[in-house]
Amino acid sequence: MPHLAAAPILVVADIHLGRKQHGDKKTGPGLGWALGALERGAVAGARHMVMLGDVIDRKRFTDATYGEVSQFFARGLELFDTVLFSAGNHDVHHDLSGVVPDGVTVAGIRPQTFRAGQWALHTAAVEVDRDPRQLVSEFPEPVVGAQNLGLLHTSVTGEYSNHECLPCTRDELLGCGYDAWLLGHVHERVTLSDKPFIGWVGMGQGYLAHAREGRVEVRDLG
Repeated sequence: MPHLAAAPILVVADIHLGRKQHGDKKTGPGLGWALGALERGAVAGARHMVMLGDVIDRKRFTDATYGEVSQFFARGLELFDTVLFSAGNHDVHHDLSGVVPDGVTVAGIRPQTFRAGQWALHTAAVEVDRDPRQLVSEFPEPVVGAQNLGLLHTSVTGEYSNHECLPCTRDELLGCGYDAWLLGHVHERVTLSDKPFIGWVGMGQGYLAHAREGRVEVRDLG
C-alpha cells in the first residue's frame, strides 16, 4: 500500500517548566520559548504535536507553574489537530490530572499506538522516576500504510544520562522496524542512528518529523 502524504509532527521534550529560564542544561528554556516553539511548528506546517516528557520539573516549581503547564497544552490544542503527552520521569512527581486540559491525548504506561492523520505514534509513558522497565520488546508492530514514529522518554544504554529511565539498546529500537524514533530525557541532542533516524530532541529544541516518499526525515525546528 503506498504511503499517503502525512502532515508534519512537532516533537518537543524536557521543557522542565519551573526552572529558571536561561536555556542551559541546568536551567530550562521557559514558557516563552515553549509557546514560541508551538507557534513556529504550526507556521512550518505541523498539524500534530508531541510533548515527550518532563513538561514540569521535579523540584523547581511553584503553584504558578501548574498554570504554565495548562497554558502550554491549551495553546497546543488551539494550533494542532493532535496533542499527545507522554510523561517523563519528572512529571510522575506531580498530579497533572487536573492540569492537562481535556482534548490532550495522555499516553499510558504500557506500549500503545495512537493515530494522528497518516502517522502511527508508538509510545509508553514513564511510570516512576528511574523507571527500570525494559519495554521496547513489547512495542506494537508497525502499522502498514502509515508513517511509524517511536516516541520514548529513555536513557537508552545510559552513557548520556545521570539516571536510568526505560532502558533499552539501539538495536532494540531498530528492531521495531519504525520509520524513526524521537527520544526524551537527555538534554543534549545525541543521534544514535541516521537511517532510520534515532535521537534525542534535547532541551530547548524541537524536531519536525516530515514524511518523504514513504520515509521519515527529521529536521530542526529552528
